[in-house]
Amino acid sequence: MEGWGNRMLGERLTNLLSLLTQNEPRPLSELAAKMNLSTKTVRNLVKELDEALRDNGAHVVSKRGEGFMLEVTDLEAFQSLFLSGAGQTPSDSAQRVRFLIEQFLKNDDYMKMDELCEQLYVSRKTLAADIRKAEEFFEEFHLELERKPHYGMRLTGGEFSRRLCMAQYMQKQSGKGVVQGAEIKNAPEDISEEQLIADALLEALEKEEYHISDVGFHSLVLHIAISVKRIRAGQYVSVGNADYAQLIGETEARIARECTAKLEQPMEVVFPEEEIRYLAIHLAGKESNQNLVIDSEIQKLVQEMVQEIYEVFQIDLRDDLELFASLGRHLVPLVIRLKYGMKLRNPLLQEVKKRYSLAYTMAMQACAVLERHYQTLLDSNETAYIALALELSLERHRKQIEKKRVLFVCASGAGTAKLMAYRMQEAFRDYIEEIVTCDQFSIGKQDFSRIDYLFTTVPIREKVPVPIYEVQKILEFGDISGIRHFLDGAQERDILEYYPEKLFFPHLQGETKEEILKTMTEKIREVRPLPKEFYQAVLKREDLARTCMGNQVAMPHPYRVMTEDTFVSVGILEKPVKWDESQWVQAVFLVSVSRKKQKKIQNFYSTTARLLLDEEKIKTLIKERNYETLKKLLLTVGREKEEANG
Repeated sequence: MEGWGNRMLGERLTNLLSLLTQNEPRPLSELAAKMNLSTKTVRNLVKELDEALRDNGAHVVSKRGEGFMLEVTDLEAFQSLFLSGAGQTPSDSAQRVRFLIEQFLKNDDYMKMDELCEQLYVSRKTLAADIRKAEEFFEEFHLELERKPHYGMRLTGGEFSRRLCMAQYMQKQSGKGVVQGAEIKNAPEDISEEQLIADALLEALEKEEYHISDVGFHSLVLHIAISVKRIRAGQYVSVGNADYAQLIGETEARIARECTAKLEQPMEVVFPEEEIRYLAIHLAGKESNQNLVIDSEIQKLVQEMVQEIYEVFQIDLRDDLELFASLGRHLVPLVIRLKYGMKLRNPLLQEVKKRYSLAYTMAMQACAVLERHYQTLLDSNETAYIALALELSLERHRKQIEKKRVLFVCASGAGTAKLMAYRMQEAFRDYIEEIVTCDQFSIGKQDFSRIDYLFTTVPIREKVPVPIYEVQKILEFGDISGIRHFLDGAQERDILEYYPEKLFFPHLQGETKEEILKTMTEKIREVRPLPKEFYQAVLKREDLARTCMGNQVAMPHPYRVMTEDTFVSVGILEKPVKWDESQWVQAVFLVSVSRKKQKKIQNFYSTTARLLLDEEKIKTLIKERNYETLKKLLLTVGREKEEANG
């Protein structure tokens, strides 16, 4: 597989080469046992390796009665072949980290620091820094480097975790293997074995009429290939019986058994029961067309997720049965992935974050319910899948609430008012849900809780709580164009209401997020009233869910609605602060949502989320540190959002 051994030699020959030494012969039986192959197959591989090495400064020597050993005649030529797939020694830190990750993953034995320094031509200090970076990658999979005096270092952790780490690393390095049916394009090297796996898996899936996505199919092929590699190395996985029996269906178990049975003879490998179960788990963790039983635990989780969204965003999706069904279907395989630490790549991740920023932000909050329940963090790929379901619900929600209610004031009598109202309804049917008419003396009797805008043919002296737009007595083209521009631009103007300049703090000091939040709370209290327990409520939310959005920005908020009005306080930190285990923050958007029901809250969160997820705009805000920049960025985001929505 690409990035896994030398592309010129292939996987088996690279593994054989790594077993041979220049110091002492290795018996044929020992080589066969370590590679988990027959002695006949290994003998043939020795011949292939010898032919491949003769033009690259080395060859394989046979010692009668003792075995095989390596003899190097041109060290420079041999190193250029063996050190990396590209034929070159890693030249920078990023390449060295990739090299180290590969070496620790594929070698079960100890590796010494001095030997690695010689291979990479770097000092111990430089190598130590690169090793720390490799360790950060391993920690994500609960793997660690064990250091033993006089022996060196080796990677330790469960076999299940090691294989997940291998798969994640290989997907990140290639990112271009695409499986379509049984055809593999730009797949990892050793194409024949990959093709065998793809053909066997496809046949087993088609027999059961079991459909999974192309991404899921490619992922399964990769995991089976890794299983074969590890079995040949004598490393087997262990699967807990209790979890397996509870989570895995008969169909998945049957497909796994049929697939592995087709592979044993041509690939010269035996899949024990535990390895068959391992494949079934990966299959069950993929989205499929199978009937899924959404049990009471998952139903309860979905309810909590939607309730969490309502409590934080005041956007009510609790009556969307289609959303409940969609999240329930998605959670069945997701729970399997969470329990086994499996990851599912989402090819739409970046597009979801860019186009559906509100849904993604809501999904981050909803996923906090799953993280608390299963005591594990969801990565951005999983969050984006949840976001897609929420975006569909938001679209259904928007169609119900986005059109505006208008009060039309006319001094020319009821007949003229009705005629103009009719013309407005026809001209702006995509904007206006209802038009109510009255004369100027009846304005004070109107229920403005049900009115978004006031249109009038006469000056309005009375104070009203909605925007006013004056129109001509007879609507002309220019008037119609002006009204449409007014309605289009209303959301841009609305967003600034939530970002008062007095709550913008460009030079905040603090060493921890607790200090920052306390300082911001105190500064807000100097400008406007806050409940006494506001700061503690914000800290409680930090305990319940992540509020760091990545991108150097955090959006903390109280765990419950506490204030009469919705507002955002923006703080730019003098220096970044570590917000959680791995995220650093320099821009803080402290949000408090009103107790009152708000028609514009969805637009507020949509625009805010879009800004917070835009890396370049956040960098600009941190660099310029002024309210005018914030205002300009918010208005720009609002326009971009409208253009994206067509």
